[in-house]
Amino acid sequence: MSNPTDEKISLPVEPAEMATAFVDAFNSGNLQAMKEIFEPEAMRVISPGNYQAGKELWAAGEETLAHRLPISLSVRHAYAVGDIALLIIDYVHEGEGPDGKHVRIEGTATDIVRRGADGVWRCVISNPSGTNRA
Repeated sequence: MSNPTDEKISLPVEPAEMATAFVDAFNSGNLQAMKEIFEPEAMRVISPGNYQAGKELWAAGEETLAHRLPISLSVRHAYAVGDIALLIIDYVHEGEGPDGKHVRIEGTATDIVRRGADGVWRCVISNPSGTNRA
C-alpha cells in the first residue's frame, strides 16, 4: 500500500498554479513534493531579517509538515516577466491546534518563482509574512 505522503502532485507550468501544487504538497505532508516545487537553495522568510535556506529550510520543513494546520491559498496577483514571477497569495491555515482548540491564521504572502529549463515553476523566495512588519 502506498503512503499518501508519497503521492505525486501536478507540477506548476504557469506561475499561478504554484498555489495548487503547494496546497497539495503541504496538506498531504509530502516533503518530497515540496522539494519538487522549490529550488534546492530556496529561501523562506520567517520574519524580516530572519530566514531559512537550503538544507536548513528542508530540516525545518520536516518539523513544519509534521505539525501543520491545513492551508488554503488564493492567488491575488501573478506578475511574470520572462522566467521570473511575483505572486501575491492570500492564505488561511485552519484546523485543530495541539491543545485541541480551533486555530485560524491568515495573511498575505509574497513569493518569487522561477521557471526552470523543464518548464516547471519553482519557488525561489517564500515570504509568508508578505509586507507585514516584525
